[in-house]
Amino acid sequence: MAKIHVLFARKGGVGKSLISINTAAVCADVRGARPDGKPRVAVASADPQGTALWRAARLETMPFDILDISAEAELIPHLRELPYDHVFVDTPGWTPPSMERFKAGANPLGADDDTSRILDAILSQATDAIVPILTEPDSFDPTWQTIEWVLKPRKIPFQVVINNWPPAEGRAYVDGTRMMCERHGWPVANTVIRRYRVHTNATKVVTQYHANRVELQAREDFYRFALEHGLSGASERLEQITRDEESAS
Repeated sequence: MAKIHVLFARKGGVGKSLISINTAAVCADVRGARPDGKPRVAVASADPQGTALWRAARLETMPFDILDISAEAELIPHLRELPYDHVFVDTPGWTPPSMERFKAGANPLGADDDTSRILDAILSQATDAIVPILTEPDSFDPTWQTIEWVLKPRKIPFQVVINNWPPAEGRAYVDGTRMMCERHGWPVANTVIRRYRVHTNATKVVTQYHANRVELQAREDFYRFALEHGLSGASERLEQITRDEESAS
C-alpha cells in the first residue's frame, strides 16, 4: 500500500511543487527502482495550474512517475492502491471562508467546488502532510488556517518546513518563523530549505545537481529534510554529499 505524502498549504507560492518534485527525487534515489526497472515513487499533481507537471516536462530524465490527477476525481480515492511505495501529492491553494462563516460550520476548504472536493478526497487518503511556510508574515495566517482548521481536526500527521529562505537575509527571519510555529505547538523541521537559483531554473531535480559547492548545498537541504521526514536511506546519501562538499571546498 502506497504512503501518500500531501504537500498542503492554503497559500499559493510557498513551494509545494518544488518540494514535492525534489523530495520525490530523493525518495526515488534512496529507494531505488523495482526489479522490473519501474519507479517505486510517483508525484501526483492535483493543482490545475500544473506547476509540478511543468517542472517534470523540463527534465531530461525523471526518477519517478508523474501523474495528473487534477481532473481525475475518480482516481483519488484509490491513491493508496497505486503500485508505488510513496506518492507525493502537489495540491492547489484555496480560498477559505471568513472566520464568522467557519465558526457557523462552513467548509474550511472553501466553496463546494471542484477544488474543495479534490482536496477533501486527497486528505482522506493522506498518510501525512508536509506544510511549507515562508519567512514572511503574510504566510503565517494561511498556515494557521491550514493546520488548525483542516489538518488537526482530521488528525492528519503533519510537519511544517521553512522554505525558500535567502541566507543573505540572516537567521532572524528563520528564528522568528520557527518561534511562531513552536508557540502554536506545530512540529517544524530543523532543516530549512534555502533559496538557490538552481532550484528555480527547474531543469534538474536535486539528485541530478552537479558536484560543486553551491549545488551540493542545495541538494543537502532536501536530503536532510527527507531524513527528518522519515524516508529511510537518506542518511547514507547525506553522508556522501557531505564528503563531496568537503572535497569541493
